[in-house]
Parts: sequence; C-alpha cells; structure tokens
Amino acid sequence: MNNMKKMILLILPALLFTGCAVKEKEMEITLFGNTVPAIYTGRVKKKLPHGEGTAVMENDARAEGIFELGTYISGKIESIPYTITYRDQEITGIYTGEVNEQMPSGNGTFTSDTFSYTGIWTDGNPEGPGTVTAAEFCIDTPAEVLTGSYSGDFARDKAEGSGTFTYQSGNEEVQLEGNFTDNRFDGPMTKTVRYQDTVKTYPVYYRSGRLEDTAVALIAYLEGMRNESYCLSVEQLSFISDHAGQFEGNVKEADISALYNHTFDYAGFKEDDTPELIMIRNAAVRSVQRYKPYAGADTVTSMIVQNNDGWYHLVFAYSEDSADPGEYVDICALPLCHSTITAPEQNYPCIDAAGVYIIGG
Repeated sequence: MNNMKKMILLILPALLFTGCAVKEKEMEITLFGNTVPAIYTGRVKKKLPHGEGTAVMENDARAEGIFELGTYISGKIESIPYTITYRDQEITGIYTGEVNEQMPSGNGTFTSDTFSYTGIWTDGNPEGPGTVTAAEFCIDTPAEVLTGSYSGDFARDKAEGSGTFTYQSGNEEVQLEGNFTDNRFDGPMTKTVRYQDTVKTYPVYYRSGRLEDTAVALIAYLEGMRNESYCLSVEQLSFISDHAGQFEGNVKEADISALYNHTFDYAGFKEDDTPELIMIRNAAVRSVQRYKPYAGADTVTSMIVQNNDGWYHLVFAYSEDSADPGEYVDICALPLCHSTITAPEQNYPCIDAAGVYIIGG
C-alpha cells in the first residue's frame, strides 16, 4: 500500500505538469495573433491546448507542433492566412512552412495574388535565400528605380541571383533575364523588347546596374546576324568588358604589335576556348555594312573579310569607316564562334570575330 501511494505521488506532478490528452475536440487556438476555432488533438492544460498537438481549421489549414495555453508556438503549419509587410505595403496571403516563437521562421512558402515567396524566413519576414514572384517589384539602376514584375532568386528584400524582370518603357515592354546582384542587373543578360507585333531579343551586359552600351552591348547585338542564333559566352562577354577601351578603338598599333607573331589554330578553334586576341593578317575586304543597332547607338561596322589562308571572317567593329570593299587590312580581333556567311557569298564557313583595331585600308 505504501508503494502504491509513492507511485501515485510520483505520477501526480507529471500529470499536473503535462496535462492530459484529447482527441478531435473543438477548441480555440491563437495563431499569428488571431483566435480561431479548430479541431484539436493533443495535450491540454487548463482545458487549453498545451504541449504537442495538432489543430485542423477550416479549408484544411493545419498547425502541428508545440502549444502553450492555447497559443501556437512552433512547428509546421499548412495553408494559414498571414500578412507580411513588403516595401511598406501590407500583403495578405497563405503561409505554409516552419514556425518558431509564434512567427514564420525557417523554410516556408507564402502565396498571394501579387507576391509569392519560397525560401528562408526570419522573425516573420522573407529573408532569403529563396525565390520570389512579385507583380510590383523595384530594381535599382544608377539613374532611376524601375518598377515592374520580377520572378527569380531573392535575398534580404532584394533580387539576388538568377531572375527575370519585366517593365514598361513608353510603348515597349522590356524584359531582362540573367544575373542580379544587390537588386541590380549585373553581368550578361538577355534583353527582349516587345512593341505591338515586333519582338527583338539580344544579349546585353551590365556592370553593377550600369548598362555597358558601348563595345559589350553592341558586339552582343550580332545576335541574328548569322544562320544560327547564339549568345556570347560569359567568358567572352567578360573579356570584352574588361578590355572595353580596345574594342571601342582606343588602342595604339604599338600595343598590339606582339600579336603579329601569334599563330591562330583555325581548325582547332572552339567557342569555349579561353578568349584571346588574334591578328587577321592581310585580309581582303569583301563587303562592308554600317548601321546603328538601335536609336542613339554608335555605328557598327560588319565586314566580311578573307585572309591569305582562305579563311573567312565576319568581323564586327565600332565607329570604323576606313575599310572598304577591295582593300586589304590587318585586323586585331577576338574570335567568337563558327558560322556560315550568308551574304554576299553563300554557305562559306567562317569565324565570327569582334574587331578591336583595323590597320591599313
């Protein structure tokens, strides 16, 4: 009998501390500051959810984890209404994910009509890394803040990583897809401009939000100038960006004299080779075309030339007007890719190149 009393005395404090359990009982719980009815299964204390339990609410919303006297503290929830503050605007949607200290924290997904996010949460806010889709999103540029829609990687309230941003510019819809750093366009990107039934797509290059609209952007505009569409590699665009002055013609002949002794392996050239400048020696100029890729752009000169070895080149240079058909020139250039000449000759294999400097003419 004494042993039985001792056992009861040992069990009673544990019951008082943990409470008892109920199964599928109608109770009220407090979640994200709102008190709502639920069907509760789990531990209770003072007739309130307390300890481990599961609450099922309307529309199959669920909360599993730890409760304290009716308040949900931590665990995992599904399809719970939640309101976030993003860029000084309150957005109400549905949250599914981890909760800690009564706030979304950890991995979670928030979905609304205008803003959706999947990734890391801290103290109730989307912090990243994660991915976001936002109907209204701001991208920083050196001159202004652009407002449009964004879908892509996200961290600390900013676009960070790969993404797509779309905005209106006058009557045009502009879309930029590529890399973002600190909420700015950064690196090689694909630009698509839509105006009525016209759609133009071409690669561009940004550095810390600033469009490099001289050599890099114009050389990249050779998209569509050959039989197969392609985009310059990241390495090639970076090389052009790092040597922008040379590609814009700001180079002296003495600076490239060493290239005269460089032998280029035409047959072995691959588009993913490490970018390097070569000399196209004694090249016969077969045709020249000069144009502006878009309003306000510098003049682009595209030339078809043939060197002494019989190789053709489609060369893109800038603000260059000294070379004309029938002349012979030396060209310092960056090989880009294999292509096929379409005019004036037909089906001649060649190597596209970005021109740096033209000697002679």
